[in-house]
Amino acid sequence: MKRVGATVLFLMGVAWAAFSDIPPGPLAEQVERVVAAGWLQGYPDGTFRGQEPVNRYQLAAALGRVLKDLGVEAQLVEFRDVPKGHWALEPLALAVSWGLITGYPDGTFRGTEPLTRGALAVVLAKLLDRFSLAKEAPLPWDVPANHWAASAVRKVLGTGLMDPNPDGSFGVEAKVNRYQLARALAALHGVMGSRLTKPASPSSQPAAQPAPSSPHSTAGLMPAGEGGASGMRPAPVEVMEVPGRWVGTSLGRTVVLGEEKVYRIAPGGLEEIGAASAAMAVLPPWVLEAGALEDGRQRYVPVGAPGGKGVLPPVFKNMKEGHLALDPSGNYLLLANARPLCDCPSRAVRLVLLLTNPVGLYAEYVYLLDEVGAKVAGIAWPEAKNLLVLETSGQKARLYRVNLNAGEDIAFSAWDEGGLEERSPVPVRPVAKVLVAEVPLAEAWGLGAEAPDRLLTVAAGKLVRVQLPTTLW
Repeated sequence: MKRVGATVLFLMGVAWAAFSDIPPGPLAEQVERVVAAGWLQGYPDGTFRGQEPVNRYQLAAALGRVLKDLGVEAQLVEFRDVPKGHWALEPLALAVSWGLITGYPDGTFRGTEPLTRGALAVVLAKLLDRFSLAKEAPLPWDVPANHWAASAVRKVLGTGLMDPNPDGSFGVEAKVNRYQLARALAALHGVMGSRLTKPASPSSQPAAQPAPSSPHSTAGLMPAGEGGASGMRPAPVEVMEVPGRWVGTSLGRTVVLGEEKVYRIAPGGLEEIGAASAAMAVLPPWVLEAGALEDGRQRYVPVGAPGGKGVLPPVFKNMKEGHLALDPSGNYLLLANARPLCDCPSRAVRLVLLLTNPVGLYAEYVYLLDEVGAKVAGIAWPEAKNLLVLETSGQKARLYRVNLNAGEDIAFSAWDEGGLEERSPVPVRPVAKVLVAEVPLAEAWGLGAEAPDRLLTVAAGKLVRVQLPTTLW
């Protein structure tokens, strides 16, 4: 894959991503080690952004993933300024349970405060002490012996989890960035060794290719030579002898949702991988049902809804149809409602971006349909910088390329309580979308990426291959 995004290799179910903004070398290897372990994540555009500062929430998230790999179980914790359903609540509970992180006397956590090198040293030293792994080095010249972080600085330097500055100082008050946190976690990964429950090791399992198919005609097809409203020549389509009611792509595998079973397309045909009779969409282990998202362990529901862990925006209690898309690294799951979440003449659709480890709301965007009454028929995420949206309205379908960076994140705002869909014009900047192709399907559902110039969808109960006029990544 071209280095325009993240080059992805799969390691025992986790993604090892070489990021487009890190040149090859020791730093890239350290970042890749912790990403492969699942302790840190990159961004959806294929970058790592190592110079960005780290705050207390982000430290808690990383520590939570480390502790989960050490088999630690969380205890219930509450802070006045951390709302229920917050994306960092679960890993924060793990870190607090082990005494690695504490709140303030007023009952707050203050997660947005920047992390300092002294504070990081204290947290890492506590973890080393738990396993009697600490070694000590002399104090740097700028750290007094009676400093609150002095003992911790000795231990992280002696064990190799942190490095002094080129001038021999430590800089206890200096801010920690993502590169420095990755460096510390990579060293910690090496120190912990066999104590970890999920070591990273290469897997050479190849991605399956779709089964052979033959062309047929089907209801809902428009004449291939008839240009759409955009003047584009409609993309050729081919009906395959594969039944289904939704299709998607998960880490290079095409997943087909049937009436009661979920299948993966393998070289020899369909391979059954599970049951999902009530599902709207399935990208194993993720299953989307009415009002809930499941991953085989937990049921995730809109904040305030009963019967699960509230991580979805509250307005999603109104969702009746929706889609899932997984980014190439497996770190981000996109959830989208097919129609506006209100009984009103709206064009606004939510694109909710969830972290997959830990599960939680990462960002939320607005996608505007072409017209009132249109719907999102499918979403695919074949490459870090390319989100593809299939939109249908009446007798036409259009494929758009969407840039999540060219929109306004509305997560954790008042719009999550509802009302956004009823506003015209929408009071936030929607994501930018670029028309890629007219698709000659009056009805389609689901979207999978088979190749840079071929997509899959479902029409009239059968899988349909769409041949694009140009490659998309």
